[in-house]
Amino acid sequence: MKRFCALLLALALLLPAALADEVWTPREAPAVRASLSQEEKDAAVQAILDKGEFLFKGVVGQRYTCMNLKWLKESAPTDVIALLWACDDVTHGGWGVLGVESSGKQIEIKAAADQPDQVRLRLITIQELMELTGAATPGELRGLTIGAWNGGRIAGLYYLSGEVAQEMLDYQARVEDAEQIIHTYTGELSNPNAIENAKSLYAYLREINGKACLTGQMESTWKGSPDYEMNFIEKHTGRLPALRGLDFMHNDFAGVTRRAIAWWEKGGIPSICWHTGADFASGYNESKDHDLNWDEAFTPGSATYNRLINDMDRAVPYLQQLEDAGVPVLWRPFHELDGGWFWWSKGGSENFVKLWQMMYSRYTDHWGLDNLIWVLGYSGNGGDMAAWYPGDSYVDVLGADSYTAGANGHLYAECLSVAPQGMPVIFHECGSIPTQEEMLQANAPWALFMVWHTDHLTNGQFNTPESLNVIYNSDHFITLDELPPLAR
Repeated sequence: MKRFCALLLALALLLPAALADEVWTPREAPAVRASLSQEEKDAAVQAILDKGEFLFKGVVGQRYTCMNLKWLKESAPTDVIALLWACDDVTHGGWGVLGVESSGKQIEIKAAADQPDQVRLRLITIQELMELTGAATPGELRGLTIGAWNGGRIAGLYYLSGEVAQEMLDYQARVEDAEQIIHTYTGELSNPNAIENAKSLYAYLREINGKACLTGQMESTWKGSPDYEMNFIEKHTGRLPALRGLDFMHNDFAGVTRRAIAWWEKGGIPSICWHTGADFASGYNESKDHDLNWDEAFTPGSATYNRLINDMDRAVPYLQQLEDAGVPVLWRPFHELDGGWFWWSKGGSENFVKLWQMMYSRYTDHWGLDNLIWVLGYSGNGGDMAAWYPGDSYVDVLGADSYTAGANGHLYAECLSVAPQGMPVIFHECGSIPTQEEMLQANAPWALFMVWHTDHLTNGQFNTPESLNVIYNSDHFITLDELPPLAR
């Protein structure tokens, strides 16, 4: 039956979307959180700000410098500096857009994604400034400057003291409490029809979560052989990684499928991501485009909607081949979802959630792909991760990418704050491999790491042959030869 469905898909891709008798729509998604409307929150915040002291409002790139330090030095540690900020650059990709500086020390404020129509709020207590600068009292604070760059704009700056400061802090706490994620996770895969091998692999991931760490390596395909990285690791460690990272980029569907099957038959775990434009038939450069009409993208029957669902179907016959071969896949589409540099995050968190749910429903409900373990992959930005979470019904594994050395404990903690209890949390892209000691010290027991390809593995800047040998021969890190039988 599955092969027949795959044949139907191949035929459907040759026909114009307009010939379809009826328009497919995704399943109705359950509520992810009890959220307040943005208009309601903006109005409540502004009402509190109006009770405070207005300090500044600027244009893109304009900085604020405190010329009168009297209010700062006479403030209380519990008083608040309320910063409304925005990023007006639609191509901006998540780097710092504001910097709050005092006494030569700086707090960098990043844009989790470029949402130029959204003004965001950042509260900075005087106590936070004191801790940043090492001041024992507010009177020891030496200046306050807020810089703006990369399209950053100070949309409003206020000083809130006494009861007004507490009112703002209390309101923000109530909003955060009201908008907590509604978790329904039971420890099983989100797809109840998952194949046995997917269930087996997922049970193993849950078993080692927080206790051990799988080794993983992303492949490249332009170094003469797609086994370039694998050969390098085996040469210097005598072992191979448990997980092989693959990419459907540039329509390498057949090659990725062939290598994923071979890796599974070798005893390993395949993971697949997809650098592509919104046409799902291109590569890295196109993945950074920002011209998708998001309103039309989710309007059933529109040209953009029809094109989007038909184009994302390009991968279906190949994922079906993997299922027919009994191969489960750690499926990591739309990775670095909150980064702002790929098209899938440039519509903001609400549109991203709809996109993720659309692909999940299209692949699982419509095409019956039952071999996918859905991996939600955040960037290293951190910030408001919860807003980007599609819900427990659509996610099996959660993690983040970071090319900052070390175990990135703060990032692990943020992932843990979003993931339901017991869901595997993984480090699905990194440059340098964190050691077991670094993970212990940072309280970041990632269940898996995956080093990016080529230079990140081989040039000695991120990892050395010596450090690889230690990692790959450590009892804490699981290599391919140490994996239990996962096929049933």
